[in-house]
Amino acid sequence: MAFNLFQGIRVPKNNTNPPYESFLETRGFRPEIQGLRAFAVLLVVIYHVWVGKVSGGVDVFLFISAFLLSLSFMRKINEGKPLKLLNYWTHVFTRLLPAASVVILLTLAGSFLVLSPTIWSARAVDAQVSLFYWQNWNLANNSVNYFASNTGGKSPFLHFWSLSIQGQIFLLWPVLFAITALLVKKVRIKPVPAAVLVFGLVFCASFAFSVWETKNFAAYAYFDTRTRLWEFAVGTLLAIMTLKWKPAHVGIRVVMGWIGTIGLITCGAVLPVEKAFPGFLALWPILFGALVIIAGRTDHKFAIDRLLVSKPLLNLGNISYALYLVHWPMLVLYSAAVGKPRVSFLEGTVLIAASIGLAWVLNRFVEKPLRSASDNFLPALASKLKFKRPVTSYAAWAGNIAFVAAILALVAPTVLGTRALAEQRDAQVINNAMVSVQNDADTYPGARALSPDKELVEADPIPKNATIASLFVPWDTGCKGSYALTHEQLDISCGYTKNASDDAPLFAVVGSSHALQKTEALKGISKQAGANQLNLLLTGCPYPFTQPENTVNGFMKRCIPFTENATAEILTAKPTTVFIISTTTATTAEGETVDPGLDETLRKLTDAGIQVIGIRDNPRFASDMYMCAMKAKNIDDCAEPIEAKYGEDPAAPIFAKYADRGAYQIDLKDVYCPDGKCSVLQGNVYMYADSNHLTNVYEATLTDIIYERALAAGWDPKGTTAK
Repeated sequence: MAFNLFQGIRVPKNNTNPPYESFLETRGFRPEIQGLRAFAVLLVVIYHVWVGKVSGGVDVFLFISAFLLSLSFMRKINEGKPLKLLNYWTHVFTRLLPAASVVILLTLAGSFLVLSPTIWSARAVDAQVSLFYWQNWNLANNSVNYFASNTGGKSPFLHFWSLSIQGQIFLLWPVLFAITALLVKKVRIKPVPAAVLVFGLVFCASFAFSVWETKNFAAYAYFDTRTRLWEFAVGTLLAIMTLKWKPAHVGIRVVMGWIGTIGLITCGAVLPVEKAFPGFLALWPILFGALVIIAGRTDHKFAIDRLLVSKPLLNLGNISYALYLVHWPMLVLYSAAVGKPRVSFLEGTVLIAASIGLAWVLNRFVEKPLRSASDNFLPALASKLKFKRPVTSYAAWAGNIAFVAAILALVAPTVLGTRALAEQRDAQVINNAMVSVQNDADTYPGARALSPDKELVEADPIPKNATIASLFVPWDTGCKGSYALTHEQLDISCGYTKNASDDAPLFAVVGSSHALQKTEALKGISKQAGANQLNLLLTGCPYPFTQPENTVNGFMKRCIPFTENATAEILTAKPTTVFIISTTTATTAEGETVDPGLDETLRKLTDAGIQVIGIRDNPRFASDMYMCAMKAKNIDDCAEPIEAKYGEDPAAPIFAKYADRGAYQIDLKDVYCPDGKCSVLQGNVYMYADSNHLTNVYEATLTDIIYERALAAGWDPKGTTAK
């Protein structure tokens, strides 16, 4: 047996394994599978455009890819042929990259023409990770909601998540078949049992992990490659099994084909795909798709394969990849251009027809010519120069490598350059806004506009057309010196700002992303007080959090140990003052809550001589307030009355119990909602980055207000406890 980068692994040619032949496995074109591929993509398109849901068709599309890939590799292993891993990888990506690259460039251009500048850099990032088959991890890590009701708010690159997973599988699966070939040679196992062992283990491990992660981290699980491996493994196991199965009676196969087809059509309508996939419910489209494949080609007049092998579906199958590529950006960009979250039936019909037409153009003038060029140019050149066969063989994969490299060399600089320019613009917008609120408080007072002697100057509000990400305070990357904490397992964001000597007062800011945003205001207070500042933050976790009944979502399970570890760190570091966001607001006034553990937390901290300043949470809204402000003709259209957001302060009585021990509650509702109205603009500064986070620029204008109110409440910045 031999292995090298060019030939891969193979079993000896003198093996005695008979050729694989079954009622399904043939070496020729499989029209019914081509038709099923077209049918699956058509389901995806129809559900996206007309229904506004996910169909499960993508799962079938991935499953079919694994099925066909596996038949080819199993045949090579059985017949002792080299696997030629490098040849396979370069061959696959020369077919995938051309059309994908063209669509990425066109979609990026369309995004900059149609979409708001607030999301340009985000779309450039999407283009980059899509080009390098990493979009699924980008979406997972950013907790993107693929199923948001507003289609216009979705990324036109969102559908590249499945193509990214597919690309990753195309790299991994040949390696697993190489392991299978090793087992055949070294352990003397027959090819089929060896493959069942390898891919059966993959199925079991991935399926168990998928069920667990879908239950606990559904949004992340949807895009996680590890939770999708089992779907590919089923395709491989089915391919293996069909090599040994005897054909069922035609009548049974006709029934199987129809049951499978009906199951595929109804999947998206019956199942909560957006919440339950890819857990065990994802078996639905996979198993029903398997029934259609097992039914095979019957040629029975009542069989579904008569439809699958019809000319329209076969023609659609030829452009199915291109159709999947183009339909989603066309839908998203059109919806954004006309300002409609959902398209009408007529608009959807036109979009589907246009997508099919564009897919045909892409296939005819991009895929086919470039595929032919990559396959034939270097081999033909080597043959014409009368090189021997090995050189001609190497010319094939060398040509593919050169082809892939050429595409990336042409496309990547454009994508990366666009991203760099967009991010440079974002940084400039925020930097200019920060300079304005710091150096021109008369024009851009923000919250300071509420001062009785302040007369507001008319000016264009800032920051205008900023990206959402740039409106947030960056998460701290780590602490240094005495506060080099090790909480990596909890993803705690730790930051330490040194404003004075080590024996100066120490302020600590603890909590979730709302506390993170507040650090923009509090860092000014620390500087004024001559104190150093320690930030202990974890996204999604208010401090304190002591509610095990609210940890059904795995995301919140981190919050209880975060509270315990943060409290322990506070009691060790002994800061002079701890700042927290003391309540958690909701979109309605009655939804504002305090954690049941707040009383006990205040007792522990004040017993240790630590002052605690609680800041009441800012209002939350049902929609993105920054985008509302960008689009509204009248800014008051985005506002809501204060009684809709605030009732009595639920934290005030608890803080009152410990007021004589150094616990003080600051209520800023009159700042957030002056004159009985909770708006999005104050003192020529936009207040909200999204539906519930204040912008970093607005937070910078709150420093003096918080400082003065804390002093008025009795707070001593020097405190009674030295660091």
